[in-house]
Amino acid sequence: MQSSFAIDNSIKSGSAEPVAAQAQSPPEWNTFEAQRRRTLIFLLLAAVYVGYGLITRWVEYPLFQADWYYFGGEPPPWYEFEPLYRWFLTLLPLAAWTGILFFFLSRVRFLTHRRVAMIVVFLGLAFFEGNMRWYQMSQKHVSWNEILAVLDQDASADLGLRSSDYQEISWRLAYHFGFLALCAFFAGPEPRYCVQAIWNGPVGRTYFGIVCQWFYHAIVWLRLETALLRVLGWLDSKAVFACIAGLVMIDPVVIWALDKEKQDNQAERTVVRQIADCNPLRFQALDRTWDRVVFLYSPDSQEREAANQALRDLDTLSISVKGPKLAVPKRNVPAHAETILILQAETLSAEIFNQTDLPFLNEFSKKCLRLKRHFSAGNATHYGILGLMHGNPVTFFTGPREYFRPNPYLDHFKEQGYKTRLITRSVLGHHKLGHYLHNWTEPPSEPKGDFKVIPEIHAEIAKPGPRLVYSFYHATHYPYDHDDEPRFKKYLPEVDYEFNYNRSGLVEWKEQIVNRYKNTLLQMDDWYRDILAKADLSKTIVIITGDHGEEFFQQGRLGHCSALNIHQTMTPCLVYIPGVEPADVTFVTSHADIMPTIADALGHKKKPETLGQSLFEPVSFRYAVLSHFDYAKCKLWAVATEDRMAVFERDYWDNVEIISLTDWNGQRLPYIGDADVWNDRFRIIRRVEAELHASRDD
Repeated sequence: MQSSFAIDNSIKSGSAEPVAAQAQSPPEWNTFEAQRRRTLIFLLLAAVYVGYGLITRWVEYPLFQADWYYFGGEPPPWYEFEPLYRWFLTLLPLAAWTGILFFFLSRVRFLTHRRVAMIVVFLGLAFFEGNMRWYQMSQKHVSWNEILAVLDQDASADLGLRSSDYQEISWRLAYHFGFLALCAFFAGPEPRYCVQAIWNGPVGRTYFGIVCQWFYHAIVWLRLETALLRVLGWLDSKAVFACIAGLVMIDPVVIWALDKEKQDNQAERTVVRQIADCNPLRFQALDRTWDRVVFLYSPDSQEREAANQALRDLDTLSISVKGPKLAVPKRNVPAHAETILILQAETLSAEIFNQTDLPFLNEFSKKCLRLKRHFSAGNATHYGILGLMHGNPVTFFTGPREYFRPNPYLDHFKEQGYKTRLITRSVLGHHKLGHYLHNWTEPPSEPKGDFKVIPEIHAEIAKPGPRLVYSFYHATHYPYDHDDEPRFKKYLPEVDYEFNYNRSGLVEWKEQIVNRYKNTLLQMDDWYRDILAKADLSKTIVIITGDHGEEFFQQGRLGHCSALNIHQTMTPCLVYIPGVEPADVTFVTSHADIMPTIADALGHKKKPETLGQSLFEPVSFRYAVLSHFDYAKCKLWAVATEDRMAVFERDYWDNVEIISLTDWNGQRLPYIGDADVWNDRFRIIRRVEAELHASRDD
């Protein structure tokens, strides 16, 4: 008997006469060959349909409907080439995906029966729809454990899945089932007979019937049936392996290209990276896997293996450093402060901040603790805010899901009789921050404009009783917005507000971009001045800092969220506490240390569930835990100490692995021969791992 998963030899050979004969005299309805051919036609139509769904929803969304589409801003540079470029990016992988799907479907024996094939394809679409729902919620594709959570009613409620989500999935599945039924209908007994049956009946007098007639005449005139059989024969050959290999090889090629680039062309890097991320066959861990395959016996690989072995062999998590105690002198503490002002600014680069002449802040800093080596909790806004307000690395962040996390310090100040309130331009909707900063005692206020918050802050701090007020300044984010007043144009030349930051050769504009950023800081200086003008500093604690840093091409990049280096994670921090003598604090500090410091300054106890350390607490080992930008749970982390960084990665089960050991400039440092110096950093990594596991269990 002829193999059930191969097109007959006459089709493979490319002979036109047998193909034409088959097209003119199709096999009888009940023959095995006729059944198999109808199944293959159905599988091809289904593969095209599924492939189109995969590509338009996995490629089109991130490339053409990303954050700028929903939240405003300039579109990416490739958007102006629509629709040709858009269709190119859609149809090219669609053709490859169709070939791959058909190849695998036609190779499975039990799929030679069309009913079974339809059930299998439908189940695949059901998984696809569930995955897309998860992707829209968390910006990550679903894992097997998360599928089980979706099927569990209690777990799905915790994750924020509502009945409307399941209704939408059901509607989409009904739509898919109807289309697959139509594909099956057109696939037998022969497409032409199906079309004739449609237009000979009542349906033929409808618009649908007329379209089917046009479609049929096009098939006959263009001889598409013969071409279809030839396509089936080609897809059944080994040529489809080229499609598979091409898609799988996208990742290594992109990794190699990005590694070789000078990384001064932000637009081209973004395009290449996003195209790679849209690859349907992309493996999330391929970057590291490919690196291991290529550099299996490299010295760097051996260093990492030795470091990870030492990480697992640690017999104690107690810090072993026996050096001097690092702390701010605890004079005039506890302080008598009725008001706490936490004033955070977007994208505050420590390096450029120190280079800019800021009249008010430069003068005010003389009254403050000036944290000279201060790190945010990460290189993104949501990490910078959460790390500061929670007094902890953002081990608890789960992504944009309906997941409410208590804030230990907001609850603590509430217990101490403080009224707490957020007054700032819209921030709670950013990455679902409102789910982590929801326990304010007073209703949050979100005026539309940075300077419009000032009267509300003044009114709030004028009320009787102890109060904690948080506010956030936005305009320092790119494109670095400032008014056109001459006093905000001190640093020239500068790029204008409409400047395209996605252009090629962006590094050539470095000076003008930095100047615009400095001028934006000048207006931010006015914001701080106006807020503090009516604050009684004799009984007010003031925190001035940023959410993260900003890189200005120091390591080839502009912006943040792209690397765990000091430029994107270090940010200035001024701590004013009445009665505490001003000083330069030169040991490493982080956002997680701020709330413990405020509590300590007021004579309160540190919350035991947080890793942050008070500046007044004498400890011999200071560190900062940093998180790399991610839409969902952060995967890349670093522990920064006085002169080095240990970067590590977490897996789905929250186990960690060291991937690099560097100095602050990103230069690799050895582990072998320097193990004693690294081991205390590794103990912090293990503590973070424990926090990740504890957060997972919550």
